[in-house]
Amino acid sequence: MKKLKILSIIVFCVMLFGGAVITAVLPKKAYSDLENRNLEQKPQLTKEQFLQGKYQEKYEAYLSDQFFLRDRWVDLAVTLQKQMGKRDINNVYLGKEGYLLEKDDENEYDKEQVEENVKTLSSFLNDMCEMFGEKQVSCLMIPSKTLALSKYLPAYSQVSEHTEVLDALQKSLSHPERMIYLKDAMQSHQNEYIYYRTDHHWTTLGAYYAYKEWAEKSGQAAAKPIAEYTQETVFDDFYGTTYNKVHVNVPKDQVTLFKNASQEAVHVNMDDGDVEADTLYFPKEAKEGFNRYNVFLSKNTFQIEITTKAKTGKTLLLIKDSFANCFVPFLTENYDRIILIDYRYGKLPIGQILDKYEDITDVLVMFNTEKFMQNTKLAGLANAEKKKQTLEEFNPDDFLE
Repeated sequence: MKKLKILSIIVFCVMLFGGAVITAVLPKKAYSDLENRNLEQKPQLTKEQFLQGKYQEKYEAYLSDQFFLRDRWVDLAVTLQKQMGKRDINNVYLGKEGYLLEKDDENEYDKEQVEENVKTLSSFLNDMCEMFGEKQVSCLMIPSKTLALSKYLPAYSQVSEHTEVLDALQKSLSHPERMIYLKDAMQSHQNEYIYYRTDHHWTTLGAYYAYKEWAEKSGQAAAKPIAEYTQETVFDDFYGTTYNKVHVNVPKDQVTLFKNASQEAVHVNMDDGDVEADTLYFPKEAKEGFNRYNVFLSKNTFQIEITTKAKTGKTLLLIKDSFANCFVPFLTENYDRIILIDYRYGKLPIGQILDKYEDITDVLVMFNTEKFMQNTKLAGLANAEKKKQTLEEFNPDDFLE
């Protein structure tokens, strides 16, 4: 037994120091597709950084990120934890049928921030109802994948429903019926492929069911039967952001588009001409990185303007997060123009946006519940008063992320 322990220590030391030597001579990676982040690079040694201990911290992070076969070591560690019977790793449940479901702990939210977000959003929705009429305004709240697919959770798992937050939001509305919570609609379809196994987003099928529910309950649009869409699978090799946290061996996801004629005559303008295209789908851009979900509108950004040939005489203002990206194609037959605003990436006051697009007839707010609670950048929604901005009042910071 003593010899075995000594041998284990020797093997560990050889692996540790051998890996460090190999790491030092191998080319360095700048980005990890698996983790969707930039990797630490070798820090520059300075006297000041060394004496303050910052150099040592940065070098340790650099060595960890660049360690020889790092992804394989991570995979091995996860495999060992799984074999030991663990059913959650790095705050991700290893669900049934290969589903990876992120934990959602209510204690991790900043209560003051959540209260501020509820106040800001309810005030905005009330202003919009007064400005456009309540029947032209709606708020779609999306449950977490973990709640929507609760049947796939391991035994004894805990699920947060955030009932208090949603109730507070609805009670703050002058027309509470304009808030639509999708929990029941999503759970009623959880036997179907409505969320990606390895990502937190819903699939296009899930987005369709959400669109149908919204159209029926809000009355702002009419949804076509699913049979009227042509389905095209563009990727079958998608490993999403949830997978990047655990690296377990689960089936790859498929990304499918639901197409009809209304999507063929569109023009997309991102951030006032930064990107322009005559399509809603960007397979080339999605294939260049790991995130196949980027096939929908190519990226998250502050402002996107979509023009269509629907000829309905209606323009929609859509306040959104990334869940809307694969929802938007269904709207192209209902609106001549769709203005998408994501306040995580900009802070131009909503009043100025309303002033710019005077043809807006409808308003839709669409948020994933957890992302809404975590959002620290909704201040732009606080003042819906239209106001022409003079040169003296112009603030270039409004256009910065």
